[in-house]
Amino acid sequence: MRDLRFGLRLPWWSVVVAFTATRASPAQAVACPVPRIDPAAASSQWAPPLDRVLTLHSAELSLRDALDRVAATARLRVSYSADLLPLNRAVCLSANGEPAGRVLAGLLAGTNVTAVGVGGNQVVLTPRRDAPAEHPSEESMASSLGVLDRVVVTGSATTTGGPERGLSVGITVLDGRQLARDRTSALSSALDEYVPGVWGWAQSPSSMISSYASIRGASSFGLSYPKVYIDGIEVANPLLLSRFNPTAVDHIEVIRGPQGSALYGTDAISGVINIVTLHEGVPADGARTTLRSNIGLAQSNVRLGGRQGAFGNDVLRQEHSLSIASGTSTQSANLNVSVGSIGSFIPDGYSRDLMASGSARKVGQAGTLSGTARLFVERAGTPSSPLVGSTAPGTDDTTTVPQAVTEYTLGASGTRILDSTWTASFVAGIDGYRLSNVQTDFTPIKNMLDSALHAAEGGADRATLRLSSVHELTHSDRNRATLTVALEHATLRVATLQAQTAVSVSDDYGGGDGSNGGSNGSGSNSGSSGNSSHVSAVDATSPTRRVVSWQNSTGLVAQSNVELNNTFFLTGGVRFEHDSRLALSDAVEVLPMLGASAVGGRGPFTVKLRAAYGKGIRPPATPSRLQFWQAHDAIIVQNALGPERQSGIEGGIDLFVTRAFSFQVTRFDQKASGLAQLVGVPIDSDRRPRRFVNIAQNVGEISNRGWELQSTGNFGRLSLNGTLSLVDSRVRKLATGYGGDLTPGDRMLQVPARTESITAAWNARRWNVSLGASRALDWINYDEQRLSTAWATDSQPSQMLTGPLLRQYWMHYDGGTRLRASAARALMRGWTFEISGENLLNHQVGEPDNVTIVPGRTLMTGLRLRF
Repeated sequence: MRDLRFGLRLPWWSVVVAFTATRASPAQAVACPVPRIDPAAASSQWAPPLDRVLTLHSAELSLRDALDRVAATARLRVSYSADLLPLNRAVCLSANGEPAGRVLAGLLAGTNVTAVGVGGNQVVLTPRRDAPAEHPSEESMASSLGVLDRVVVTGSATTTGGPERGLSVGITVLDGRQLARDRTSALSSALDEYVPGVWGWAQSPSSMISSYASIRGASSFGLSYPKVYIDGIEVANPLLLSRFNPTAVDHIEVIRGPQGSALYGTDAISGVINIVTLHEGVPADGARTTLRSNIGLAQSNVRLGGRQGAFGNDVLRQEHSLSIASGTSTQSANLNVSVGSIGSFIPDGYSRDLMASGSARKVGQAGTLSGTARLFVERAGTPSSPLVGSTAPGTDDTTTVPQAVTEYTLGASGTRILDSTWTASFVAGIDGYRLSNVQTDFTPIKNMLDSALHAAEGGADRATLRLSSVHELTHSDRNRATLTVALEHATLRVATLQAQTAVSVSDDYGGGDGSNGGSNGSGSNSGSSGNSSHVSAVDATSPTRRVVSWQNSTGLVAQSNVELNNTFFLTGGVRFEHDSRLALSDAVEVLPMLGASAVGGRGPFTVKLRAAYGKGIRPPATPSRLQFWQAHDAIIVQNALGPERQSGIEGGIDLFVTRAFSFQVTRFDQKASGLAQLVGVPIDSDRRPRRFVNIAQNVGEISNRGWELQSTGNFGRLSLNGTLSLVDSRVRKLATGYGGDLTPGDRMLQVPARTESITAAWNARRWNVSLGASRALDWINYDEQRLSTAWATDSQPSQMLTGPLLRQYWMHYDGGTRLRASAARALMRGWTFEISGENLLNHQVGEPDNVTIVPGRTLMTGLRLRF
């Protein structure tokens, strides 16, 4: 079993494990609540087609999947509105020759919805006659159906997921309908507004990359990022995924910290994001097609030296989208296409993009098969910050070739219920990108984000295959134990552009204790406590060559979950990861995870206590760290760069008051080591007296500690959400040979000490409005304007811009509040008027530094048509 297509290389034992995995049910499983069926409904003589008899058994499903399975087994067409049902609630199916009406009554217990036959094989789930007319939605459900019964995928080792009640890690779920209502299409905005502990900097539309300031502190120097999946398919380069179409998203699940590494393997040391797309048929109102068109203006009010810049004009911004749904809840297909553009709010700062996604799903009596596809294309200008002059020899500010990126995802997933105790699932897919002509602001001190962007120039394709199975060992009304086994293999093909001409650099800088291993782009250093004494460089102005490398990783996961009295939950798991990017001596990593939680309550109050430990690793040769780039001077190839590691604990308390109010607080304490920083090294010569190159070096040991708080409230039509994060990310110990500007006790640069957000929304029958604000405060970064001036005017020798002397250019930042608003009003049948505003306070400069510029106040208006 070697040399398969896409370079897939599976060890012989993977075949045995794969065969075993096909005999096995979702991890993190807990006992489902027993529904209390209305006695009158239970004794009803069901009219056709609700009298159809069916036999079904499943220990755990989401309500959405359970309804689909009932429809498939009884051959019914079931229609309902997603706004009326808690579709992610965990339920059980247990029917032996019972009528479909009785089974549906049990599934719908606690809601204000009932099943009604309307002729033929059509069944409609409609509000009860005695339900409130205005909003018979989740707010009016029974208190026992709390958010802890919501099914999530990311906390589980399978594609089927499990209820949140038994999870020992903190997880945040973003609802796609809420994101669409808020008109949130940037991943950084969604995370900043709704996820505590995670902060993404707002980026220019012409930027090709996401920038994460903090994910529970720093898991990399200026290059922290989570592992990202789309419907379980791993994204080839998570930094390139910056935007999404909210109308195509069902929900987004986020785990912070290394606790997810035991399930998701290498590169998950910061956390995991799983974007789950919509797989639904025609909704209950029969609308198959949605057209949306919005147009508006974005301002640019940046001033240069107290005067208005030449670019201080309003520019056109527009967004148009088409969504098509077909089929039923058991057999459906969807298509979503959107295009957008923004003019040059700064010279050459324009952007044009196309997003398209499609999905299909078929639900059978004992299984589900889904397919997903995604395409993202962007063309953008190549601007330089007007706040910075030419700072490097050979800088060309007249580049007219646009930047270009194309991303794609294609894959399938499925589940199969083998019997009442075995469920098997699989995910197979490929994700890739093509990136060309990338540009960044040319400043003397290159950051890891710019380096990662240039290192990614070229393309990459990642193939993912995951087989998983869960066996229910014991089960009773109050106690349960499950064992999960999963096998995952990923193959990454990277084709990058590298310069060829060598330049002279000292061979005696630093003194590491690492050793090199591997070849063909897959080797790395096994030691992370020091930096290599051998460094080579090549001239970035020389002709480039295309370099292709292959990376393979295989993970075997074993996880056990025990539930006692539906109150105490224990989770223990381990992942054995073989990764070609690690040196031979460390080729197999052991990534453990331990967790426990307890849930109890009285009356309307429910309290959950949870604690978890996790450990993760990120090899040095990733698409973001494969090479490090210095603009117009040199590319540094440093084979001895060690892996980044992070481990630690988290603990939390969650309080729920029915479905009306929730409050969660989490304390985390994590240690990161092997973090890489670009360190400047002078290489002055008589020909070029002011020159240096940037070497990627391991910094040492970093501590990440802090608190995360989140609160939500649903009071009739009013909903509120607020987050607060307090983070202390500091250098504890430096690696041997480190030559940068950090010292023990320093705060990590670019990591805000506090981030906060609040969102309020009012939802009426024919209109809705939302208002949100978010802000990062108190972080340290370089004064890029002073640095650029010092470099451009020759006021400082190159030695003054490197090493400890660079600390004189540190600067304290406080950021600004980012305020947004949106509103919609239903007009005539099918038509809705929309208006939205972003960056209403017109905060354009100051995050994460004083040279990055984003669009100013943006106001848009338009119409939506559903038919």
